[in-house]
Amino acid sequence: MEELLSSRLREVLAGIDARPGDPLRLVLTGAHGHGKSTVLNAIGRHYRAAGVPVIGREDLTVATPATDAAVVLDDADTLAGEDLRTLVAGAPRLVLTHTRGAAGSIVTMLAGAPAQYLRLEPWSPGDVVRFSGDVLGRPLTWERAVSVQRATAGVPRLVARCLRVPVVEELIDQLRAELDGLGEPGLTYLVAAAAGGRSDLELLAVALDRPRDDVSAVVEQVRAAGLLADDDAVPPIVARAVQDHTGVDHRLTVLVRMLEAQLGAGRPVLAIARQLLRLGAAGGVVRAGFEAAAAEAAVGDPALAFDLYAAAAHAGSSRIRLAPDWARAAVLSGRLDTALRLGDELLNTAEPEARTRGALVAGTVIARRGDLARGAELLRWSADPGAARLADLAAIALGETVDDVPDVAAGPVPAYGHVAARLLTGIRESVAGRPEAALTTLLSAADSAAATGTGDLLPDTPAALTALVALHTAEFDLAHGVLERAGGGERHTLLLGWTAMLQGDLATAEARRTEVRRSDVRLGPRDELFLHGLELGLARRGGTPENVREHWRAAYEAMMRQPVDLFALLPLGEVLVAAARIEEGYRVSVHRDRAFAVLDRHGSPVVWSAWLHWAAFHAAIVGGDGDTARKALRPLAGTSEPGRLAPAFAAAGSQWLAVLDGSVDVEAILAAARLLNRAGLRWDAARLAGQAAVRATDRAAMVTLLRAAKQFPVGSTVAAAPAAAEPPALTPRERDIGRLVVAGHTYKEIGEQLHISAKTVEHHVARIRAKLGVSDRRTLATLLGGILGEAS
Repeated sequence: MEELLSSRLREVLAGIDARPGDPLRLVLTGAHGHGKSTVLNAIGRHYRAAGVPVIGREDLTVATPATDAAVVLDDADTLAGEDLRTLVAGAPRLVLTHTRGAAGSIVTMLAGAPAQYLRLEPWSPGDVVRFSGDVLGRPLTWERAVSVQRATAGVPRLVARCLRVPVVEELIDQLRAELDGLGEPGLTYLVAAAAGGRSDLELLAVALDRPRDDVSAVVEQVRAAGLLADDDAVPPIVARAVQDHTGVDHRLTVLVRMLEAQLGAGRPVLAIARQLLRLGAAGGVVRAGFEAAAAEAAVGDPALAFDLYAAAAHAGSSRIRLAPDWARAAVLSGRLDTALRLGDELLNTAEPEARTRGALVAGTVIARRGDLARGAELLRWSADPGAARLADLAAIALGETVDDVPDVAAGPVPAYGHVAARLLTGIRESVAGRPEAALTTLLSAADSAAATGTGDLLPDTPAALTALVALHTAEFDLAHGVLERAGGGERHTLLLGWTAMLQGDLATAEARRTEVRRSDVRLGPRDELFLHGLELGLARRGGTPENVREHWRAAYEAMMRQPVDLFALLPLGEVLVAAARIEEGYRVSVHRDRAFAVLDRHGSPVVWSAWLHWAAFHAAIVGGDGDTARKALRPLAGTSEPGRLAPAFAAAGSQWLAVLDGSVDVEAILAAARLLNRAGLRWDAARLAGQAAVRATDRAAMVTLLRAAKQFPVGSTVAAAPAAAEPPALTPRERDIGRLVVAGHTYKEIGEQLHISAKTVEHHVARIRAKLGVSDRRTLATLLGGILGEAS
């Protein structure tokens, strides 16, 4: 195991090999189980191999120290003082360890005799990998090494046990046998230490029910067993063994005793309460402990705070008294349904202050779920100093005119009220056609919310609102940055997925979608619409018509449950296009008209309307309605508002219509595609060039446009390909499959005709897509029809 020693220790061994006669004074320190005996044995072996006699504790003759020998001693501080002084004075080569806490006496003893002091550290995951491979001969994955290192706290003795006995239950049984040797005081110490009491002698004395002077002996007994980490913490694997070995009654007695002492002293109780929560404890002291611990956890771990408030209520605490802070923890941990129920309970009390608080909680949660009108109503009713601004924020999203925001410095407005005022100002600037000013104000609000911890207690997070405005103005990097800085949560993850999808990074967007799907948090109606809209968008860009139809019903239902407002226009746009593709546009006409009515009440600001007009344009194109498509482009053409989207959409839409009318102006199409790409819309740019290539009757024009389409890489769908003078060559098998794709056959039908599996067909089609630089099946079939001379 010498290869696992630190570089300094390996240098010591190399020095012994090269110059065994040189003087050496080495003091090793480290917790039990960290390999002191292993190091001493290695040093002894190297001295013996070099012909130097080694004197250990068992054959030590203090009276006549051998000047040609190496003295290697474990726990040297346990020797009589005079004996150790004689050794220090007479042994030229001295390597020793000491028991924990005896470093001072050793340093004093070696005063005037130069010595090296080395500390044995816990093992890192890399050390675990090396031990498993080099010593046990078993390769180990990094993930497994990290897991073992965490379970053992890197204690080498425990790491070796864990790897040699890979079945956890067997290892636990072995550790339980060692726990038997500790007796009740040692077990009680482990229970207390696991609950955060390892460094508090007063608390340990309470837990052990012993005088403070007796605590150190118990601690040293447990240390000597090699069951503690370097900092006296209880490694998780040992805590698990203690849990299995000690009775619930014993643990409850110890923990409640500790909890009562901490509450009486007004000291933190979170670590103790967490253990009691796992045990399902109850009682008056426990109830008070849960409440105090929930307040401690509220900022750093709102999910734990929520569970502690729930446990306190279950144990008999007043739900009404807990409701405000409990609801806050519920909102912060994404449990909006529970937060709404708690707000409703407060609304139904007779206490005016509680009802005000209930209206604020319920209004915020209802607005966050997507019903801004009902949320604004409750927020105004609450008459809270900051709630009016939140209500105004909801109103402006619904198309209402809002007066100037009051001076944020006037009156006793809470922190969230100041943030809400900035958000309201930013959104007003956006509908007034000042996107740069809006984003500056909104970023300031997001920073303030992060500093004050108020961002998650608003109808929408400042980061989400900032990102929405950024997405509507094609400021994708800004949207990504503010969402990443704000941290996790399903809302932010969804918007990160939208950011990636709109840019054409379909692989990242799909990963974000999967992340939300795997979450166990129940989404509100608004976030459900964003999720299903994202899935529709991914299906439209990278899938087939069947994929779009597969996701349509859930998206349609989500749209029907979500009232129309400014902040939900992006997913509505995807629903419009999908509805047209499956010939059910009539189902979404009411929502489309309501959305444009909201925009009309604000004067149809391009900042908010550009994406919806672009979606309406594509829906009309898919439906073959050229007049409606031209009408959708008019608000985008010649707008005086700043931004990149409207000019790009107007130019691209104009060329799209021209292509559909049979006119393919290569230079104009490429100019429009470059505008889209410059705005960050790589997929739209590649789509325009690809569609034009499909419909080009001139072969040279088709080649030029196809080459251009490949210059706009779209996520993982197709990598940028080198310029080609001709359309890419297809193999005979690919041509056979291509003809059947053009004819509209499924993968299964193609496989049956060619006597290959559907999976093999899918593989060939993926290669054809990569060669042609297209992502959806419709474009693929059309382009193949042109190349193969087949009708599409």
